[in-house]
Amino acid sequence: MKKLIVTGLIAALVAGAAGAMSLQADPFETARYDIGIKKNAEALVIIDSGAFDINFQTEEGYSLLHYAADAGNLEMVKALLARGANPNLKTARGSTPYEMAGVALVKAELGRAMKAGTAPAPGQASAAGAPVQDASKGGNGICATVRAEKINDGRQPSMRPFLRAKDNVWYNQPEELALLLEDCVGANDKDQYGSTLLHIAADRDRVEAAKVLIAQGASKTIRDKDGKLPADYATSPEMKALLGPASPAKPATGAAASRKVECEQKYRADAALCSDSTCKMSANRRWQQCLNTGSYW
Repeated sequence: MKKLIVTGLIAALVAGAAGAMSLQADPFETARYDIGIKKNAEALVIIDSGAFDINFQTEEGYSLLHYAADAGNLEMVKALLARGANPNLKTARGSTPYEMAGVALVKAELGRAMKAGTAPAPGQASAAGAPVQDASKGGNGICATVRAEKINDGRQPSMRPFLRAKDNVWYNQPEELALLLEDCVGANDKDQYGSTLLHIAADRDRVEAAKVLIAQGASKTIRDKDGKLPADYATSPEMKALLGPASPAKPATGAAASRKVECEQKYRADAALCSDSTCKMSANRRWQQCLNTGSYW
């Protein structure tokens, strides 16, 4: 009997402690924690309950938008902005959410939101600290972010936006591709092989990327150095329908056909050993080099 009583008392104490903790829980801090670990649905339940203002700031000046930006949580950044979060709020040290963001897509989303209510001259910095691009290309700031990335990838900063756009096509990332096209990348820019982004999208069967490119003015009639249209690389019915008729088929010469097969075999063997995207991109560049020069390495 005494054992049951003691057990009951312990259970009551535990339940009471849990209840006290529940009563003391700070909804803002709980939402902040959920945002940090990307439990977005749970965070939005708290935010939408009206327990605190969407632009509430801590004593240090941090809002939920600051925390979402710092966490690289693009989904939550968009959700907070849609609910009226102010992207121009600054911390006690003067940092905006844009300045705390480390992910290019997050910075682009915040940069666009920050400039929605302002129109500074191209080339100048906005009052809130977001970079301003040419207004004719949307000025969302993603190109400046990509150029300034502190990574040792062997790419010249001036070429990084276009090369990132190629990566976006290659790895099927139409959302970031659209932002680059809106900001500074030309839809008909070419690489050293004369291929446009639409050629690459067709070759990789990236239908969504091709739709983004066409919507931004990509031409279906530009030919690469091999004289091929984007449609000549299309394989799937959807891509063929999107790009239209291909050029009349021409049989490859024996040497050209042999080189293409050899280059592709080397690429596939090389890529099979890769464990990350950087390695695969390097393998792809060697493949293109092989097709152009005959030398893979």
